[in-house]
Amino acid sequence: MKIVYKKALLCVLLFSALNTGAIAENIMLNNPFKLNREDTLTTNFNKKISSFWKNTAVSDSFQGVANKRIYTTSIKNGNANAIVISQGRNESIFKYKELAFDLSQQGYDLYLIDHRGQGFSERFGGDSHRGHIEQFQDYVDDFNHYIVSLDLAKHYQQRYLLSHSMGGTISALYLQQYTHPFQASVFISPMFSINLGGISERIAQIITYSSAEICSWFNDKACYIFAGSGYNKEVFANNELTSSKIRFKSSINTFEQYPQAKLGSPTMRWVAESISATRQAVANASKINIPILIIQAGADAVVTPEGQNAFFKNITSCKSKRLINIAGAKHEILLESDRYRLPALTAALTFLQQSQQGKQECVK
Repeated sequence: MKIVYKKALLCVLLFSALNTGAIAENIMLNNPFKLNREDTLTTNFNKKISSFWKNTAVSDSFQGVANKRIYTTSIKNGNANAIVISQGRNESIFKYKELAFDLSQQGYDLYLIDHRGQGFSERFGGDSHRGHIEQFQDYVDDFNHYIVSLDLAKHYQQRYLLSHSMGGTISALYLQQYTHPFQASVFISPMFSINLGGISERIAQIITYSSAEICSWFNDKACYIFAGSGYNKEVFANNELTSSKIRFKSSINTFEQYPQAKLGSPTMRWVAESISATRQAVANASKINIPILIIQAGADAVVTPEGQNAFFKNITSCKSKRLINIAGAKHEILLESDRYRLPALTAALTFLQQSQQGKQECVK
């Protein structure tokens, strides 16, 4: 019996080893760009990524709308192609270290911007923790100022725009309103409709605009949304952003290392302006005339797919468009577990690679 048991156990172990090897091989096969993986990370990214950032990232700033200071970072290695990254709400450039490392390895120079009122850019609303904006259009005008200053067409053969969440709204409005140098754009979990907890956009906009106005009568500071507050350190359990504990910790640690980048809840005015901006972006999607890729997070609790689907449908000036859904992924796909992040970034890089090969063109 002992011999039989040992043989059985040996078979189980052998099968387990073979199966583990098959799984590992399958993961590698699904990572054709050799993107960074979770098992290389610590709670502060890793030494290779930190060294890359320290040696290549160059900080700068410019004066945006109303002479407000906007913080930027560039990573230039003499590549022929470039990507500009437009980030989401309550994000800082430092949160994108791993993504920047991955994209740089693929031969792209990178340009990142902390949108006004967050990251290391100048704050509004009465104190540094209020996620505030007077006009959403200010984001867009700042962004155009930044792009013009880069003169990308002079320095690069191919120029691309990659955005996440709120950065997607900013990018869409920018592409609709301004002459630009980009040949394709990738939208990741774009904010084209906000999860308002079942309240209609119309009602939410009336409430938030009215509340912001009434608040201004009695308070010098912009009012937070209901139950909103200054910065509170999030915990991983039940978070709505990512299922990757290690990437979550790396992200949160950037705010602990750089407390000046901390941001609290959005204000009433920010919500009202953002609702208006998302509707405008969707309504005018036909004005975008470059190939686009939209990557949806299947388990997104921050934004809803309805706006993304409507935006995609309204892009009529260019047939070279694609929308993919990463089933099970939470809102911050770029900080998600490998099972979600790898296919999303692989799709994005493949899309840009096809653009470089002339396979992504706008044909009406």
